[in-house]
Amino acid sequence: MLRIRRYIIQITKLFIFLLFILILSSCRENNQKKEITEIIKSWQGKEIIFPEGLIFTKYGKDTIEYNIPVSDYKIIMYVDSVGCTECKLLLNRWKKFIHEVNLMANDTVPILFFFYPKDLREISFILQQDSIDIPVCIDKENKINQINHFPSQQDFQCFLLDKQNRVIYIGNPIRNEQIKEMYLSAISNGKYSPSVQSSGITRIKVDQTNFDLGILKKDDNKKVCVIIRNIGKLPFVIHDVKTSCGCVQINYIKQPVAPGNTTEVSLTYHADKTGLINKTVSIYGNMDISPLTINLKGEVVIAEKNK
Repeated sequence: MLRIRRYIIQITKLFIFLLFILILSSCRENNQKKEITEIIKSWQGKEIIFPEGLIFTKYGKDTIEYNIPVSDYKIIMYVDSVGCTECKLLLNRWKKFIHEVNLMANDTVPILFFFYPKDLREISFILQQDSIDIPVCIDKENKINQINHFPSQQDFQCFLLDKQNRVIYIGNPIRNEQIKEMYLSAISNGKYSPSVQSSGITRIKVDQTNFDLGILKKDDNKKVCVIIRNIGKLPFVIHDVKTSCGCVQINYIKQPVAPGNTTEVSLTYHADKTGLINKTVSIYGNMDISPLTINLKGEVVIAEKNK
């Protein structure tokens, strides 16, 4: 009876999740809505097959002996070779999430990364940089994707699996707070309850949301500051700040901002590639315009050699 009850709860959450996705997608094209819905439906309950001969490593370079354990739950993340690996991964957030899962489940829920790499050195570097020491699979032949045919959209290349490796939820808990809550609720058998971060919505005023970084030379750094004033009646709290690229470093104070006071979000752009700059930063909090979107524009050029 308990297993049936859990299954009913999961199905109910799935329909709530589908409704949530449809609401978020209301401003998109109808065919995109349909595509997202079909992805979720088609993967619900689907078994993930782990091919033989997978090689696990530490930090993407040192081979280790590791067998995927039989556990009530496991989380797998597939990372393909398309685009900026560091931008897609957001390992600093994964590190916090892994810690939260381990505390909740007493280290009984394995979190597995499967990389189909275009640059093995890059993966090794970013794993060491963020001290991600869990076993990761470097799947040079892309075996796991060839068997399972994962969705091409990066937001749907992460899965919460049950004991039989069937998909309970699909979606990236690092990029979507509601998906994260659903993962943690399932793992804790419904005991997880997200903390209340604010007692209500307040109003804010921002002087500038569009920044022209101008012409930068490659490897230059450019810093701008977003000043946010709390013009409401409740304390203002920044819950999270997300960027479209790892080339933007973010710093902000996490303490509540009293009505009438200001807080500052510092954004430092590192010009790692030449070309036009078109980056966005999303600031989430208990304000009337959430997320607050900050746009960074400009151009990076090759530095002239001294004549």
